Amino acid sequence: MYKWLFVVLSFISSILLTQAYASDRFTIHNTQTLKITSKFNLQNYELYVRLPKGYNKSKRTYPLVLINDTSYSIATASGILHLIEGRDIEEVIVVGISYSQGTNPLLSRTRDYTPTFAPDETGGHSKEAQQVSGQANRYVKFIDKQVLPLIIRSFRVDESRKTFVGHSYGGLLGTYILLHQPSLFESYILGSPSFWYDNRVIFEMERHYAEHNESLPAIARYYIGGNEGAMVTDLKAFVDILDKRQYQNFDYGYKVISNASHFSVFALLLTEGLIDIYGK
Repeated sequence: MYKWLFVVLSFISSILLTQAYASDRFTIHNTQTLKITSKFNLQNYELYVRLPKGYNKSKRTYPLVLINDTSYSIATASGILHLIEGRDIEEVIVVGISYSQGTNPLLSRTRDYTPTFAPDETGGHSKEAQQVSGQANRYVKFIDKQVLPLIIRSFRVDESRKTFVGHSYGGLLGTYILLHQPSLFESYILGSPSFWYDNRVIFEMERHYAEHNESLPAIARYYIGGNEGAMVTDLKAFVDILDKRQYQNFDYGYKVISNASHFSVFALLLTEGLIDIYGK
């Protein structure tokens, strides 16, 4: 009898301990969540706002760094900044935009980050994802008209120093913004851009921009892993075109990070990009 009582009590204790551990969630220090609904695609998002260490002890404004793909990027950025802000770089506010709530992340990023509808694109996440592709214009309007105004109202942001960070599809999205609304951000940190998308449609967009503009008022830093194969070739071809254009007011550069893959390069490029733009 005592043996069975011990087993039952042990089982109940294990359940209680599991529940206790499950409810004790880890949170990123100095980070808060804001909920927002896009007026342009009617999707619900969360904004993860990480304030710098000295924010509550000062009254000054801070540069804003906006990132996407927050399933990995917000934690990575927070860890990097914990080590380098105030040391290697000045302090910055980081805002991450989540995937749309209740949506498969791969569908969400395909819908929001790709510039054209390409249902037959075989390089994407899936056939299903491609059926909602090409809505970057709505997503950029959401950033422009809702996300940035909300952050600027709510926090002490230096409006003259805003940076967009994008990797992979996010790098494609950042280049789309650069070629359609370059002054939305003052600087861009773009990694491993998916320039292969929709038969390299981003090259056609650059040609269209060049036909109507001599100036490209922005700072852009491109990075890619040395082990990314054809994507390295695409980025080099894009930079070669930029070299020939000689856009006025355009400060750009690119770097191939050796021995890095499409997946390992993000933390490296984010660190290098932040030091390049906000180095002390």
